[in-house]
Amino acid sequence: MSNSVPQPIPYFLMEKIRQGIIVGRYPPGSALREQALEAEYGTSRGPLREAMRLLQLRGLVLHEPRRGFRVREYSVELTQQIYRLRGLLERHAVEALAGKPLEPLLSELKQANDAMATHFAARQIEGYLEANIAFHDAIMRTADNEPLRKSIEPLNEMAQPIRFALLANRWGKSTAMDEHAQIIALLSKGKIEEAARSIEEHVVRNIAAASSLFPMQPTSTPAPAVERRPRRTPER
Repeated sequence: MSNSVPQPIPYFLMEKIRQGIIVGRYPPGSALREQALEAEYGTSRGPLREAMRLLQLRGLVLHEPRRGFRVREYSVELTQQIYRLRGLLERHAVEALAGKPLEPLLSELKQANDAMATHFAARQIEGYLEANIAFHDAIMRTADNEPLRKSIEPLNEMAQPIRFALLANRWGKSTAMDEHAQIIALLSKGKIEEAARSIEEHVVRNIAAASSLFPMQPTSTPAPAVERRPRRTPER
């Protein structure tokens, strides 16, 4: 019998809606209406609003006064900013591996890449993406840099819908496993600087393809016009 404690309801809801956002069930720009979500998940307003707040902290959801929550939209500029900054931070994480024992990390990286190959053969996009994330997370953990980790986590969350859509559109063209293998080979030889350059190139390689997925600038419905009454001149 399992002794695991169930997730609090807001975190359970957050994860369900998060997965829906990542796989495109709730597309960028779509409204996340409380009544519809309450009916869909059989929940009350309080836990749902807390789930939305958690998703907002992760960068996947935005809130507009008087209009509620909606899924984040991605412009070309924002997509490029996310990818370039991720590339720089990933490079810094690899540079931080200098002087650390790498054998446990290399084993983790190989396992993650093998898992990616298994999911790729089965055309399992979600499993493939999770294994891909595990590869990069292993490097970040070994780098053991808390400010760096806290900087890249929200970027990775914001990038998840883009990465899923990119895989769905270019499944047979993914070169991530080969690029991971190159990074593993460089690290196994102690070539930290070369591995650092390689991982930055790996992250930004698909920046043009990722940007083409969301060619329109984000749009938000303008707030309703407020009727302005003429100001009266005060009597003297």
